[in-house]
Amino acid sequence: MTDNIPFSAEELAGLSGRTKEIVKKTGKFLAKASISSIDRKEGHANFVTDMDVKIQEMLVSGLQPLLPKASFLLEESEEQPDMSDLVWIIDPIDGTQNFICRNRQSAISVGLAYQGKAIMGIVYNPFLDELFSAVSGQGAFLNDEPIHASTKPLADAVVSVGTSPYYEHLHQKTIRAITALYPLCADLRRFGSAALEICYTACGRIDGFFEYRLSPWDYAGASVIVQEAGGKISSIEYEDFDCTRKSGIAAGGKNMFAALKALL
Repeated sequence: MTDNIPFSAEELAGLSGRTKEIVKKTGKFLAKASISSIDRKEGHANFVTDMDVKIQEMLVSGLQPLLPKASFLLEESEEQPDMSDLVWIIDPIDGTQNFICRNRQSAISVGLAYQGKAIMGIVYNPFLDELFSAVSGQGAFLNDEPIHASTKPLADAVVSVGTSPYYEHLHQKTIRAITALYPLCADLRRFGSAALEICYTACGRIDGFFEYRLSPWDYAGASVIVQEAGGKISSIEYEDFDCTRKSGIAAGGKNMFAALKALL
């Protein structure tokens, strides 16, 4: 066992390798897929396509045999699972609006949590063939090359902002945070996929990220990746970091994270 995880380091690495194979195969299908239908979900500008549902089905079918007793926490499911100690947390297309617009900033996100703590994360952008991955205690990687979060202070940092578009009561709060943050950092960005924005923080393409409301499937997988890359991530409103619940999320390099979270 590794850090109270019910797997040895070798077992966890092997499980990650098999999971990456499933995610990459599914991603190759997604990259060539076309949209047949687009529906609205609850919340402002919250869309789901037939491909979100199809990709989720493919992932569940591939992953279920790997850990038969694990639960699934899924974006495109109205059922609340009976949570076991081990939970797969899946976003079939993080950045659905980007997928609809075909701007190549969408990803499959798969996390594995044990007792509420993420222990494995895989985030794959099949449109750019970029696969971010990490397991607890074994470093973070982009296409199998090690990655590291930046060490810039907030004054030199580029920060990506999630705008919580589905939660209208958070719009003004987000704008106030942006207004306060903008003169304190180098610049701001917006990519439209929280999973990718946290991974971009992990590899130093940006230096930090925040969003005032995310669901577990938006951040669970990426949370392992940024931590294993030497960065930090936490809930904005909760003291403990339970990746199976909705939360505001802040992430960043170690030298800017405290200042970013204090501002939020």
